[in-house]
Amino acid sequence: MSRKFPKIVFLFPVLAVLGAAALLLVRPHRPNVLLITVDTLRADHLGCYGYALAQTPHIDALAAAGTLFSECSAATPITLPSHSSILTGLWPPAHGVRDNGTYVLADKAVTLAERLKIAGYETRAFVSAVVLARRYGLDQGFDSYDDDLWSEKDPKLFMIRERKAPRTIDRVVEWFEAWKAEKKRKPFFTWVHLFDPHQPDTPPAWARALAPTPYDAEIASADRELGRLFDALKEAGVLDDTIIVFTADHGESLGEHGEKTHAIFIYRATIHVPLIIRWPGKYPAGKKVASPVRSVDIVPTVLAALRLKGAAETQGVDLAPAANGRDFPADLPRYSESRLSELGFGMAPLYGIRVGTWSYIRAPRPELYDLRADPDEKNNIFAANASQAARLEDDLKRAFADCASRAIESRPRALNRETMEMLQSLGYLAPAGVRESLGGMDPKDGIGIYTALEDARHAMQRREWIPAEKTLREILAKVPRNVSARNILALLLTQSGRMAQAREEYLRSLADDPGQARVYLQLGHIALLENKMDEARRNFARASDISPGFVEAYSDMGLVEVLAGNPVQAREWYDKAVAVDPDFPAVYRRVGDLYYERGDFASALVQYEEAAAKSPDDFRSLVQAGNCLRRLGRPGKAEVDFLKAAQAGRKSWVPYYNLACLYALGGDTGRSAAAMRQSLKRGFNSLTLLTGDADLSALRRSSEYPPILKTVQERRHDVEIDEDGL
Repeated sequence: MSRKFPKIVFLFPVLAVLGAAALLLVRPHRPNVLLITVDTLRADHLGCYGYALAQTPHIDALAAAGTLFSECSAATPITLPSHSSILTGLWPPAHGVRDNGTYVLADKAVTLAERLKIAGYETRAFVSAVVLARRYGLDQGFDSYDDDLWSEKDPKLFMIRERKAPRTIDRVVEWFEAWKAEKKRKPFFTWVHLFDPHQPDTPPAWARALAPTPYDAEIASADRELGRLFDALKEAGVLDDTIIVFTADHGESLGEHGEKTHAIFIYRATIHVPLIIRWPGKYPAGKKVASPVRSVDIVPTVLAALRLKGAAETQGVDLAPAANGRDFPADLPRYSESRLSELGFGMAPLYGIRVGTWSYIRAPRPELYDLRADPDEKNNIFAANASQAARLEDDLKRAFADCASRAIESRPRALNRETMEMLQSLGYLAPAGVRESLGGMDPKDGIGIYTALEDARHAMQRREWIPAEKTLREILAKVPRNVSARNILALLLTQSGRMAQAREEYLRSLADDPGQARVYLQLGHIALLENKMDEARRNFARASDISPGFVEAYSDMGLVEVLAGNPVQAREWYDKAVAVDPDFPAVYRRVGDLYYERGDFASALVQYEEAAAKSPDDFRSLVQAGNCLRRLGRPGKAEVDFLKAAQAGRKSWVPYYNLACLYALGGDTGRSAAAMRQSLKRGFNSLTLLTGDADLSALRRSSEYPPILKTVQERRHDVEIDEDGL
């Protein structure tokens, strides 16, 4: 016994040491993870990918400090399904999201955020366009999902609600500063999505001056903002303790193959995306990997880096061996698809597979390309290489089979107006009549009609009504049942004040496709403009019958009841709208606008305050609440709301302009001038308002006015800023 006792006593500290070591193995130090996706970014428009005209110093520096993958393929040229692949490691047939707006990532799907949250990470997401709003399911696993776009400028004709890169990065840096100040902070997984390169291109003036094209200028603007984020990480001392993954959801055709933007074709112009991984000591600095990889490889790569399980549940592989010169397959199959041509326009879908240097596209007229000789996929050699095409068709079938074995059923989403407007403004959706008129044709044959519609929309954005109308009528002469063209023509007629003709075109559209809730909505708006309340009510009711949950139809029904003097019924409709979409402040703001125009400022104030309560960052409601208070003789409270609006609006000149008016009316020209100078800093440039607004009369009589006037006069020669400042 005496011989064994010392061993037993000695064993306890050994076990204690081993236990502590085991604990360290269970809870190792883990780096932060930063995933950056830039929408619509072609790899070959970055300096680090060889584009000499690029203005992308920060992304290029990221590549110089990390590993660049020369040939990365996206799963699809459509934002929502492509991001679903990036975040799950699954191809679209497996995760089930095949299009924008009409699909939701199912709860059964496991995202990278969910895996890292379980591993003890703080998980944050910042997205910049409504197409990635949380209602589409990508918020799974995130502690917070910043898709608050209501406080952004209302989208103009055929544009969608988005947040430009400076505003999104402001939000990210603000969160990061709070994270940095925490005493017991978790490692973070943060996803940052920037939308700037997506059409329409509206870059800042400085970027336009430097970049060769507006598209490149948008990329330059996104790059500058990313530089701010990288600097914040560096200054905090966590840059080298952060795995940074930089990529894009898809590219942009820029006219190649007859496609101006993206979403229809799956050629290299829209499928080839950048992929850069920076993690000092693990991914060699300045390394360029030529082996083809896929966006579905991101999730398993991050999981492997963190020594977490789950990679086997994806369709990707760990990219570390490729980065470090170890064995790595040279012929990974790269699946891609676009069902937008089918789901949105009735043309045939496109499915593709790339293996080695071969690219195959299944279509009514199949396509085969040798990427070594033809990297831009211009010379279809399918007819002369049937056996090679057959092998790739077998590879495609194997990809489908693998997807079928992992398939997660997504659920189509009922469309609200925001969704429908988003899809149609992006060119991602046409009514059923269009889909029937195109009859499953090869997208190569249907792209001309799609492009002509796009041209007409862009002409209307520029208010070039005559050429837009000419193009639309030419389309209808060729394809009379193309109700998308007819609806756009009706909208054009509405915009130009030809209401009777617009109604006629909408009715012809309904004759071809009677299930269009949005057309009934437009007919209701025309009836409202003509003060035909009963007709408006019938059309809005029909829209809501066709599309239950159609928030805009509900709010319009409420508007009709307000105009008819039925406040109780109006409230019922507004409550229904809010029940469907609680974050829809526009329903309150619109009613407030109605009361405001009537001069009923007390009633308008109630609506604006309710809108602001629903969306605290909706600075427009705060501005209008302040204007109501000013007119109700409560300048002190008006000042409070204007200052709140200035904080919420961040870079809008409107709140400070209204403050300048408030102070001038009160005779305080010094504070009025100070507020106007703040408005100037935020971009105010309206000579008409400055010289003609009666509220500023006192300021114009003061000695502080001439320098302000001079600034606006000079600014208007070299800066073009929207007069609404929103």
